[in-house]
Amino acid sequence: MNRRFGPTVWGVIVVVASTAAGCGRPDAVAKLTELQRLRSGTLDVVLSSPRDVLRRNDTFIIEFRSTSGGSLIDVGSVRGSANMPMTGMPMFGTIDVTRTEVAGRYAADARFDMAGTWRMTIQWQGPAGQGSVTFAGTVE
Repeated sequence: MNRRFGPTVWGVIVVVASTAAGCGRPDAVAKLTELQRLRSGTLDVVLSSPRDVLRRNDTFIIEFRSTSGGSLIDVGSVRGSANMPMTGMPMFGTIDVTRTEVAGRYAADARFDMAGTWRMTIQWQGPAGQGSVTFAGTVE
């Protein structure tokens, strides 16, 4: 390899590696499976994942879309919570939600103590008003 060609090859390798590494980020929407779609007023709340099901420690995407056109809507701050109803005392999981670079799309980092059916709540407050949705989700 000559000296003039070497830096170009390394530059291409760095760009390709950076692009491939970015594909694992939850806000890099490559191929996501829609797990849930819930309606709240004029918003659709869409949960998507790179897998067909949530896992005990998982990352997924929450999108807020207009019911009339499907465009993403910035809803401001978003919180998530999870619990599994059980006899005696429920189990609690965590869903930490952060904004992505795309308005209306949020990354969620979830931790559930065990597999099963969890009751999850997503709450928001901001420019689109405030609201919440609650749904049952299966965790493997």
